Amino acid sequence: MTKHLKIIGFVLLASSTLFLNSCTPETTSSADTKEAEKTDAKEPKGKQTPAPEIGKLDGEEAVAFSVGMNAITTFFPVAFYEDLMRNRISPDSEEKTGNPQAFINQFSLVRQLRGPKYKLIATPNNDTYYCQAYCDVSTEPLVFHIPEMEPDRYFIFQFWDPNGDTFEYLGSRTIGSQGGDFALVGPNYQGSVPKSLPVVKAPYENFVIWGRVGVLAGENDPDKVHAIQDQLELSFISDYLNGESVPAYSEEKSKERLSIEIPEDLPDGLEWYFKIAEALKHTAPKRQDSALLVSMEYIGYSDHGKSFNYKDLSESQISGLRTASQYAFHMMDIVAQSVGEEVNGWRWSPRSGILGNDYLFRAAWARWYTGGNSAEEAIYMDGRNDDTGAAFDTNKKYVIHFPSDQLPRVQAFWSISMYNLSDGSFTENEINRYSIGSNTQGLQYNPDGSLDIYIQRERPEEKLVSNWLPSPKDDGFYLDLRLYNPDNSLQNGTWAPPAVKFVQ
Repeated sequence: MTKHLKIIGFVLLASSTLFLNSCTPETTSSADTKEAEKTDAKEPKGKQTPAPEIGKLDGEEAVAFSVGMNAITTFFPVAFYEDLMRNRISPDSEEKTGNPQAFINQFSLVRQLRGPKYKLIATPNNDTYYCQAYCDVSTEPLVFHIPEMEPDRYFIFQFWDPNGDTFEYLGSRTIGSQGGDFALVGPNYQGSVPKSLPVVKAPYENFVIWGRVGVLAGENDPDKVHAIQDQLELSFISDYLNGESVPAYSEEKSKERLSIEIPEDLPDGLEWYFKIAEALKHTAPKRQDSALLVSMEYIGYSDHGKSFNYKDLSESQISGLRTASQYAFHMMDIVAQSVGEEVNGWRWSPRSGILGNDYLFRAAWARWYTGGNSAEEAIYMDGRNDDTGAAFDTNKKYVIHFPSDQLPRVQAFWSISMYNLSDGSFTENEINRYSIGSNTQGLQYNPDGSLDIYIQRERPEEKLVSNWLPSPKDDGFYLDLRLYNPDNSLQNGTWAPPAVKFVQ
């Protein structure tokens, strides 16, 4: 304890500074759930985390709370990244996550568009088929093969690191429809790469390829998409150069790399602190996080954050850390609903895809908008309030009216999706429609070229069903307007989405 007391002054300074700088207004852990059960039944349920009862904090508990808050908000993305990989290699991955089982350096090919059963990641899209691979190039580079596509088919392979930052795009916008082979190289690789292979330089030895293959306008063509997915390949560069078609994944090595065992005596509410230590063994902290790593020694961390010595903590410290964890997740929820720029009730963030060093924003984005694109590829606009400023109510009816000259300005397509407020999943409904937009078959435009989208729970009169996006039966909801390959009209103020108009 003597060592701890010596650094309290530094801890308070370093952690409080980080905490204050962060406080500008996804899957919940078991500890979050236990804490949530203690709250009033009116508190948010599902993925949202209610605010804890903080009361008066002082001494060890206060310092542990401050440092713990910063540890969670800073390193949640890398711990969540590891969780996503672990879920993916599980034999029941498809049942739990909606993704078929896949190992490191192997694509998980989702054979259908996302629907209500998919709940692991909030706010998924219903416009494209996913094909995702968690990659590790610590031993040698990979070669990624993309097949040729139809000229009018949208597709993108987004590369993002464990912190959530996108560092490369390979898709219809950047490479056209012809496909090709690409070398994926880690930051420490010293070998050579054939000049015939374009190089994608990764900032970490771990990263994910978040692939999306779109449907053709007015046509959900699963067989064609499946044929494209089946041609995606990842192989080690040594096998590629030898002309050998050898998959780069290993079931045994993947399970060894991702093994984790939560100690039985780990205090409730401290699971994410333990997961952070495990994650930092594989993804090094950023250089600017050195001050936080020093302060984290006070709450049981050692070896640059790679070890969490929870048995050395006092009851006061454990209490502070438990409260900090719940408060951190609550703050992520608040930021997810309030950060960014608002236009006619729609909120979007120009920083999507490039999250940088705003740690609370980065954590919120990982939790609620995992794998979100940067604005050059796609813009996501979050809608939660109508034209009167009131929150959406499933007992009410709404209309979104696009004048003919104010339809979304995109080179690919646009869509509006409906989500349950509690967990960010799609809304069950009688017509199995979870999004609506320019690629929706049967969408009806008005004689003057304008477009009306009807948002309501009850089925409208038959002539309006083609333009109906059903709201949930008994939950709050929010909307997401997606613009794929947009121009700069939103940024320069020459276009704005219409407000969601309350009708009755």
